[in-house]
Amino acid sequence: MKMKFIALAVAAAIPATFVSAADVYQTEDTSLEIGGRVEVRGNFAEGGGDNFNDASRARLNVVGKQRLNSDVTFMGRYEFELKESEGDNPFDGVKDDSSNDQVDMTTRHLYAGVETSLGDLYYGHQNNAVTYLTNFTDMCETFCGYVNENIVTTADRSEQVLRYAQTTDGGLTFQLSGTFGAYGNDEDADGWGTAVAYALPFGLEVGVGYAESTQTYDYDTTAKTSVRKDSDAVIVAAKYAHDSGLYAAAMYQGGDISADGYKEKSYDAYDAYLGYNFGENNVNMTYSYFDADDIDDLDINSMALEYARYFGNATAYVSYGISLDNDDTVVGADNAWMLGLRYAY
Repeated sequence: MKMKFIALAVAAAIPATFVSAADVYQTEDTSLEIGGRVEVRGNFAEGGGDNFNDASRARLNVVGKQRLNSDVTFMGRYEFELKESEGDNPFDGVKDDSSNDQVDMTTRHLYAGVETSLGDLYYGHQNNAVTYLTNFTDMCETFCGYVNENIVTTADRSEQVLRYAQTTDGGLTFQLSGTFGAYGNDEDADGWGTAVAYALPFGLEVGVGYAESTQTYDYDTTAKTSVRKDSDAVIVAAKYAHDSGLYAAAMYQGGDISADGYKEKSYDAYDAYLGYNFGENNVNMTYSYFDADDIDDLDINSMALEYARYFGNATAYVSYGISLDNDDTVVGADNAWMLGLRYAY
């Protein structure tokens, strides 16, 4: 409840006149910007039984920058996400709808760094280096962008990350990150990753990346020590954007992955996005696939169709996820609809 009070207090401090991400404080060398979103979402599975799931959420981010000189700027960013939790009845330990005013709070970003003419250096809870590539296909409102989440150093964000990033005027992007004691599978993980991409002048960008991690998994009761296992990934990605509103992207990821009870199993993953923007509308189709030897719990094999309509700061969308495998971990065993309305400020 204390976290809920803090979050609401920060949100209340935002002037009501700011309806989009805006500078709350601005001088020649210092700025403070606040932004976020409120998003109500409902997932309707086509199977019988309890087929509705509320996935609503709210996010708030704060970004501060201070320029030292023309070549050096210090910055810090914090972003958290709030979701309603079912809560527990403190008297009998049973889930109770009457306690639905409880809030789960998750940190999405918490990092600081320095931005220079020679590149940017950040440390904290933030993107990994290869996130630059996995974001090529993570463009839909829902039902995409999940195939890279099974390894700490390929996930969108990770804790205790030191990252260097540089993009040149010639279209070359380079990123390198190290992860030091992040929590993967509820245990600590170390590793590193790197990504290189090149943007061509006619809308095509291609990139390659590599990441590896050593994560703690099972506890060996005989040796009385935790078991450390390795995972690695090679990533190849490309995206193309055309002035007509067409956007297409594809990504391949493969290597060896470890999990509870499994060590260095070979895997392949694919992610693809095809979308078209016209006026204030977007239609897109996505495909996601992940398969690791012997680890059925990680299987992903699904596609989705989506329509989104933009009204300034507001977005309404409907997505239809199609499960191509009964064990799919994104859509589920049954096909599902996702309806959402988001207001970003």
